[in-house]
Amino acid sequence: MTDAAPQSAAETAVPSVVDPAVDPFDPACVGGEIVLFDLEFTAWEGSLARGWSEPWEHREIIQFGAVRVRDNDSMGETGRFLCYVSPERNPQLSAYISDLTGIDQATLDNEGFDFPEAWDVFQEFCDGARAVLSYSGDPDVLAENCRLHGLKQPDWRRYGDLDACLGRRAGPEFAQSTSYDLPTLVGLKTIGRAHDAMDDSLAIAETLRVLRRRGVI
Repeated sequence: MTDAAPQSAAETAVPSVVDPAVDPFDPACVGGEIVLFDLEFTAWEGSLARGWSEPWEHREIIQFGAVRVRDNDSMGETGRFLCYVSPERNPQLSAYISDLTGIDQATLDNEGFDFPEAWDVFQEFCDGARAVLSYSGDPDVLAENCRLHGLKQPDWRRYGDLDACLGRRAGPEFAQSTSYDLPTLVGLKTIGRAHDAMDDSLAIAETLRVLRRRGVI
């Protein structure tokens, strides 16, 4: 989920787990493979405007989507990861988030994993990748879910947010977009459905391929 949101008091008390000044495409770092991921998480009407600040509101992940690519000229795909997650604090999805994402309660009831298990499998998918990158704050959502479940925080140094980096390298509009709309900034059509974690991950990948061919990253 990539819409910008005001921060709640709880969020502002915890600094971001990633440093926006770090450039994952520094020539000294390029090579190997990278994971591009997106998350969808619980929300209700008005959550975005109030920054999930109600005491019962938590940004519990309900969908992981990720694409693994080679960090070379072609940025060819080497794998995909898709997983649904059953929220624990608010197990019943709101009509708002179901309409936004297309994820219904039956899907989570039948296909959803508990977060600790989904997190383990996602980390296995990322194993060996030199960088794990998203757009617009998703590493902080991962950190929030680890805290909710009492899990050890990973080494966040290989995680990164692309919005600040792309804003510096490609132009300010790349820092103010959404994963879904990123392809339109490089002349491509949008991919699939907005707020689908896999489609948004694929949108990030397609955008980066164009920027790589242009020598921007």
